[in-house]
Amino acid sequence: MTEHRKAPSGRDIWMAVREELQLNLYELPYSTLCPTVYHVYLHPEDFRTVEGIVPRLVAELDQALTADIARINRRLTGTGRRVVGRIFQRDDMAPIDVPSAGWEISVTADQDGELARGHLGILSSLAMPAPVAYGGTPTTRIVRSVVSGGHRTSTTTDVPQVTGTTPQAGAADRGARARLVYEDDQGRHEFAMQKDSLVVGRGGSAAWVDVQVVTTAKVSREHVRIRREPSGRFLIQDVSLWGTSVNGEPLPPAAKTAEGVLQPGAERELPPRARIDLADAVVIQFEAAQ
Repeated sequence: MTEHRKAPSGRDIWMAVREELQLNLYELPYSTLCPTVYHVYLHPEDFRTVEGIVPRLVAELDQALTADIARINRRLTGTGRRVVGRIFQRDDMAPIDVPSAGWEISVTADQDGELARGHLGILSSLAMPAPVAYGGTPTTRIVRSVVSGGHRTSTTTDVPQVTGTTPQAGAADRGARARLVYEDDQGRHEFAMQKDSLVVGRGGSAAWVDVQVVTTAKVSREHVRIRREPSGRFLIQDVSLWGTSVNGEPLPPAAKTAEGVLQPGAERELPPRARIDLADAVVIQFEAAQ
């Protein structure tokens, strides 16, 4: 008989997210940046234990993150080294910024068999500033962590930003290239596209997406890509197993090579106003900014 670890509780999830924030701070001369996006994944059986309270859990995680930063910043007014969680705060460390647009937090089931019972996965995102002195470009730092008991394993990837940062769902459209409106299993969402490229899909503990939809596994972890050219023209590309259509017309499908590697379909122009259908599971209304 296989022994399973106990399902993570709401407090276990909070402690894992809190530690994720503290372990991935980025210090600047006058402020300290922290990840603002947290996608939490649980084994499907574990997810059922919290499924009925996910909206409340997310709301309390949002509140707790803000309160925790306030406590850390108060401690920074003291002197010497202070232990907070697993990190040391110094008296010369700048205060941690609370994101002006708020936190982006989700708690969903891992539908791809990547997590064992009792484990939880976290994908966090931190918009990194451009190292101007060296002529660099801004990046998004994506950290993938798997937490089980007192053990944590993490991998970090820095993804170049074309422009801007990852926007919040429902954020203001100021400076947005386009607006995406869709409804999934968690309700209606609006997303302001503030970069020149983005990925839409279910995401996962090993797959980062800009727009995460919570729905059936017919929608791939990475399902479709949208990018904007300097001329203002938009292009769309299918990267899924079950297909994508635009205004009822199927996009050239992604296809597997002889080695079993999925290759994206050919790009097609995306009209300024379009209905994007993800595998007959989720419909996205796309509208380019005027």
